[in-house]
Amino acid sequence: MRADRHDYSNPGSVCCCDTVPPKKDKKDEKKEEPEDKVQAELAALQGAKQDLELGHAILVDKLRQCKAENDRLLQEIDNYKARITNATQDYVDILQHREEQIKAADARAGTLQQQLDKLQAEIAQKTEEIAKLKEVNASQAERLEDAASMVSDKERLEDTVKKQHDLIEQRGAEIKVSKAQIDSKDAALEKARSQIEELSLRCQATTQLRVLFGEVWLVQTTHVKLKGSVPHDREYNVLAATAGGKQLVLHGGQSRTHESLARETAVLSLDTLQWEQPETAVHPTGLLAHTATVTGRNKLMVFGGSTGEDASAAATVLSTDTMRWSSITANGLNQPPPRLSHAAAALRDKVYIFGGMTINGHLLNDLWALDLDSMTWSHCTCYGLAPSARKGASLCATEDGRRLYLVGGHDGRKLLNDCYYLEVERLMWSQITPSGPAPEPREQHVAAVLGKYLFITGGCSEAPAAAAAGAGSLAAAGGDAAAAVGGMVGKRLTDTYVLDMYTGPAWEQLDDGAWGNNLVWLKQMSVNSVMHGSRLFTLRPNLHEQLEELMVMELTLPEDIERMKTAKRRDKEQVNVLELLSDAAATSSSLEVSWRPPSKNSERITGYKLMVATSTGVAREVFQGKGLSHTVTGLKPAAEYVFCVKATYDDGSFVWSESKAFTTKS
Repeated sequence: MRADRHDYSNPGSVCCCDTVPPKKDKKDEKKEEPEDKVQAELAALQGAKQDLELGHAILVDKLRQCKAENDRLLQEIDNYKARITNATQDYVDILQHREEQIKAADARAGTLQQQLDKLQAEIAQKTEEIAKLKEVNASQAERLEDAASMVSDKERLEDTVKKQHDLIEQRGAEIKVSKAQIDSKDAALEKARSQIEELSLRCQATTQLRVLFGEVWLVQTTHVKLKGSVPHDREYNVLAATAGGKQLVLHGGQSRTHESLARETAVLSLDTLQWEQPETAVHPTGLLAHTATVTGRNKLMVFGGSTGEDASAAATVLSTDTMRWSSITANGLNQPPPRLSHAAAALRDKVYIFGGMTINGHLLNDLWALDLDSMTWSHCTCYGLAPSARKGASLCATEDGRRLYLVGGHDGRKLLNDCYYLEVERLMWSQITPSGPAPEPREQHVAAVLGKYLFITGGCSEAPAAAAAGAGSLAAAGGDAAAAVGGMVGKRLTDTYVLDMYTGPAWEQLDDGAWGNNLVWLKQMSVNSVMHGSRLFTLRPNLHEQLEELMVMELTLPEDIERMKTAKRRDKEQVNVLELLSDAAATSSSLEVSWRPPSKNSERITGYKLMVATSTGVAREVFQGKGLSHTVTGLKPAAEYVFCVKATYDDGSFVWSESKAFTTKS
């Protein structure tokens, strides 16, 4: 192989000729020059293109800005056009307003010109009048001179008139005084007439000696006229006397002229004989055929009755001090069922409820007791011969608190006049059959006890048709509350009977009630009588059914007559004796002692001396003076003290009373 040849098959071999670049051909050089130029021009064109694109973008942005500016300018032009239009309209309105003002000013100017012309005419007229007045003034000046001379005459006349006026005023004052005196005398005359009228009624009082049960009774009957807010007569009402016997309380019921049940409470003062109807004493609901029982010193308890639509089992209390009603909330679940036309009585610290009728006409004969201390009801399980179921009966307690007496009523078929008593301690019923003329059977009457005697008065006989048929429900009565209790057809009784509860027993008639025979307007079922102590009060309605007359029957029992006789004999025997009185007012720390001087030579007594001694015998003087009573204080409770009084005469002599012992309260 030749040495100048290169072995191309061996890549690692090196040829000496490889280090010398090969020479180019001129044709090849000429061929390469246009390509570079083209590349350069192409690059230049690319740069120019980019510059054009950038310029185009700038122009587009400027064009957009110019367009936005053009839109803004167009908007401003529109705004200016609108403002110019509005301003033009405002100027037009202002010009129109100015034209109207000019026209109005022209009109006012014309009016003012007319007024000016008128004023000028008036000025001319006034000028003429002034000239005339000057002429008149001249004539008046002459007349003033004449008037000056008349002034003195006028002053003299004024003095005379003033004196006459003063005299007239003096006479007027005297006339007023005389008129006041006449009015006072007229008032006194009217008062005297009223007193004469009242005295004429009082003069109708009668005093009778009646022989009852073989003994002499003193019966005094008085009639008085009532004033004030006189209530109307009503049926199925209640009437009660307060504990002190100073007031009569009328409540509830229904009158024929009023469909609604009475809610107001009428109070009669027995001191002033005045009716009042306090606004505070309006009951929450109207009631009829209920009961009213005096409990305590100043409380009146109302229980049950009909509200016109249903029977009630509610209890409310009227305070006779404040004349306000309050509800009683009894403790426990044991409660009497609702009822009406029942009987009630207070005994010690309890109120007893007997019998009555449900709103559906079912008659009852149960006995319930309300304990006023614990305010709990209890159903009394009684023994013995119990009264039959009934309504309209009367219930009253004896003074010793041992018995309850039940009289009369209606058993659904007939009226009754039977009599039962309950021994309270044993709850034992017993029936009594008194001798003598028994009272007529009745219901809605009044019963009371005085001593050993039981009194009944008033009521209704001849059973109403609805009750006799046993139809006592409200539905059967057609919604009439009073008719549901027993109807309106019956005979009103005004008589009074007395039962001697222990001797016999026996009935006697105290009063035949003839006064009620001519009063045809008396309501059959009204309760207008009540007894307190020894006095029986009866309200009598006039022709207009107003309760404006009170009949008082005062009883003096045989034992009271004997006590009066004994006291009179004793007073006659001891008329010349200095005596300590027995009725000393006692508290736990004081005693009020009184004495009666001897009637003979009592005007010569110069003073009294009161002595007191304890059980130990220590005596001391507690009073010296001219009085007839003295209150000793600072005493011990439940302690006995002995008193004696000494009277001294003007000559120095004296007399001592008998000593008496009094005990303070515990």
